[in-house]
This record gives sequence, structure tokens and C-alpha cells, in this order.
Amino acid sequence: METQVHADAVYIMDNSKDALHFAELSLKALKHVFIAKPDILDLEQMQYLKKLAQESGVVLQLGTGYKFCSAYATLSELSCAAKVINVMYQLTNSCNMKLELFYIFDFVTNILNNNIIKFDFCSWKNAENLYNLFHYRIDCDNGSVVNITFYKIAEGEPKLEITFASSETLICADVFKSVIKQYRAGAASEITLDDYCEKSIRDCYIQNFRRAINNESDAVRTIDKQFQNLISSLRL
Repeated sequence: METQVHADAVYIMDNSKDALHFAELSLKALKHVFIAKPDILDLEQMQYLKKLAQESGVVLQLGTGYKFCSAYATLSELSCAAKVINVMYQLTNSCNMKLELFYIFDFVTNILNNNIIKFDFCSWKNAENLYNLFHYRIDCDNGSVVNITFYKIAEGEPKLEITFASSETLICADVFKSVIKQYRAGAASEITLDDYCEKSIRDCYIQNFRRAINNESDAVRTIDKQFQNLISSLRL
């Protein structure tokens, strides 16, 4: 005897080609879909799945990035007036740079509430003739400039540092250490937040996914903005 399982939402944690096919079948079956690792998607596939979700009237959500880490809310309050943003990301060879670029892009543009109007890209090779240094310059519609530098290392821990500069304030954030320093009018202050935790970030994304299924407007807007950012980052 066959056992049928009925569900309104599907969580896809794999990143194989079968996962992409399963997402398509689920959306066509009117199921809400959460894709944990969006690096399986190229631009055409992403737009196709988004179109399927819209036609089916269901929610398609991507995870997991840095938007729900402890530094995000604080930086959103402090950094909205920043005009120059410098991101320095030291990552290991095992990291997926395309996915990390999307996470950082989504993180920064949501803090600033801006959109891309122009970008430039450069890369350099090391002594072994392998690309290990990458730089993106992004010009935004609010007049701000974002510089994103990736540097690959063979050993060690990933490190993500972001500075937000305006004419009056400099804010320096070590995202993984959850430490934010602010320099304003000759005075300095430091904020230490809860430890960075990937599990809590995933939990927040899933909570936001459930709220979007319930049609809560701010959760729906968060997901729509995330898709805009993914499509933009795939074009970089």
C-alpha cells in the first residue's frame, strides 16, 4: 500500500540538478518552495522558477545569507547614509564565490535600500596562474559606491569586513565576529553583538518564508527584494 504525504511547502536542501527539477515539479503542483542553496541556479533558471511561482500563486524563497545575522539590524540603523562602502572578504578555496557574492550583495543593498545602475569587474592571478583576487565596483541609484574585494586563501578561516563611510561617520563591521565600531566627530564607540550563528540565520529565513506564505506584506517584500538582488548578482 502506498503512503501519500500531503504538504503545502517543500524545503529543498540539496544542490544537485535533481533539486532544480524537484523545485519545478513542486511549483507546478502549487507548493511553496524554499531552496536552501541558490547557487544551483543560473539566471535563466532563476527567472523561470520565479515565473512558475507567480503563475501558481505560491512563494519561492531562497536561503541562506547574512541578512538575518546579528550585525544586520544594527548596520541598517547606522549605515543608511553611507556613500562609500568597502567590502573585504577573505574566503577559502572551498567557498562558492558566486553564492557569496549574492549573499554580500543582498546584505549591503538591503542595508542601503538601493539598486545597481553600473558595475565593473577585475580579477588577478597568483604565482600559480590561478585567479585568487577579485574586485567589483558597483554604482548605485542613490549615489553610493560599493567596492567588493574577494581574496582566496588556501588555509584559515573566512573573514568578512565591511566599512560604511559618509561625510560625518565611519562604521567598521566585522560581520563574523559580530563587532561594529563607529567613528563620529572625533569620538569612537564599539558594539559587540550576539555571536554569528549560521543555524539562527537559517531559522530566521525559514520563519520569514512561513510569514510570506501567510501573505504578511513585509515578508513578501523581503523575498521580492532578494530575487531582484540575486538576478542582479548573476549578471555581475
